[in-house]
This record gives sequence, C-alpha cells and structure tokens, in this order.
Amino acid sequence: MNKKWFILTALLALVLSTLACGSFTSAPAGISNIYMANDENGDNKTTTFAPTDDIYVFFDVNQMENGTQFEIKWYALNVEGQDPNTPFTTSDYSYNGESTLYANISSTDPSGFPAAQYKVEIYMDSVKVGEQQFNVQ
Repeated sequence: MNKKWFILTALLALVLSTLACGSFTSAPAGISNIYMANDENGDNKTTTFAPTDDIYVFFDVNQMENGTQFEIKWYALNVEGQDPNTPFTTSDYSYNGESTLYANISSTDPSGFPAAQYKVEIYMDSVKVGEQQFNVQ
C-alpha cells in the first residue's frame, strides 16, 4: 500500500509541475482558423463575394508577443491587366493582444471588384503563415 501511495504522489507532483511550467497550452504559437466573410463581425462566412461586397479575412492569433508585425497581401489571380504575382493592395498591422484579427478591402470602383479568382496572403514578421482563396461573381 505504501509503494502505491508513493507512486501516485510522485505522478501527481509530476503532472502539477508540468502544468506550472506551462507545458500544456491550448494552441501552438502562430495563427489558425483563417476564414473569409462579407461583414465586419465575421458572421457571414463565405468564399464567394458580390462585386460590391466589402471582403474580410479573419484569423485567430495564438500566444503572440505584442508588437508582432502582420502584413496582409491581396492578389487578383485572373483579372486582365493585373499581375497575379503582385498584390494589388497590402495592409500592415502591429499585434496588440487581440485573439482574432481581421483585414478588409473595399472596391474604389462604383461597379465593384471584377468577377475573378483572388487570394489573400498573411505574413507574420515577413514570413508567410497562411492564405485563403476566394471568388468574386
């Protein structure tokens, strides 16, 4: 009986010390759960947009240090006159503790975005960490 009690106590001490050291985390550092929506709250998830929609990309941020730099690059993949390897717009963001970040674009043309395939890339400290393709119809 004494030996079993010792083993259980040692096991409990090991689990508690592991928890105290922070070895168990809810998610690895970085980003996850990338999705698109046509509203600022991210309620209307979609990858197909109307030409005049505002287009949002959302992503969760996990265990990030404040000041981490994000760059969001938007590409038109098959629009005549647009190089699919050159972003048509970019935005920068310095992380400040949020659990979910988003970026958005709106067309400056009254007729909206051309019907085409597009993608958005997410960079963290100059390293690509995700992308999402979408369509405008």
